[in-house]
Amino acid sequence: MELAPHDILDGFGGNRKRYGKTASIAGVDSFQLGRVVDDRGLLLELYRNTATHPGSEKLARFFQDFEIAQINYTLVTTTDHVKGLHYHLKQTDTWFCPPPFKLKVVMLDLRRDSTTAGATQVIVLGEGRDTWVRIPAGVAHGYRPLTVPCGLFYLVTRCFDLEDPDEYRLPWDHPAVKDLWAVKNE
Repeated sequence: MELAPHDILDGFGGNRKRYGKTASIAGVDSFQLGRVVDDRGLLLELYRNTATHPGSEKLARFFQDFEIAQINYTLVTTTDHVKGLHYHLKQTDTWFCPPPFKLKVVMLDLRRDSTTAGATQVIVLGEGRDTWVRIPAGVAHGYRPLTVPCGLFYLVTRCFDLEDPDEYRLPWDHPAVKDLWAVKNE
């Protein structure tokens, strides 16, 4: 017997579950790293500026037009915390969550002339998702640690300047993103 939505009790009409890849914000790029695992542990090649052997071309190409100005590492050691929603006007970030940590990245495209202006995107990094994510200027971003502690390694195209910071804050619970931080219990 098949049912129709009106056959379900009032108050229990759910949203249809979605599967598959979600839409990306224009200019947001990700690159899945190759993980080499053996009985001693693992190796992740995180960066290369030149391809030297077959299979190394994609990683070199990912960083081809990305001029690294500064490399940072942050560690969150508290529970139930969201690291900021902020954006840059001049700087591009490239983020990586190293093993064994895990985090949820939330992004909002604030660029008026972008083909995805106003769009949101969520990416989970870490715990086997060995992926770089590039966040262009004008895309607000922040993260919620899904492990405690939680580490984030990130490269930026502009050195931080305490006298002239290229960092603009938005409330983490802005209406456009407030529901995206939750861990879904489905």
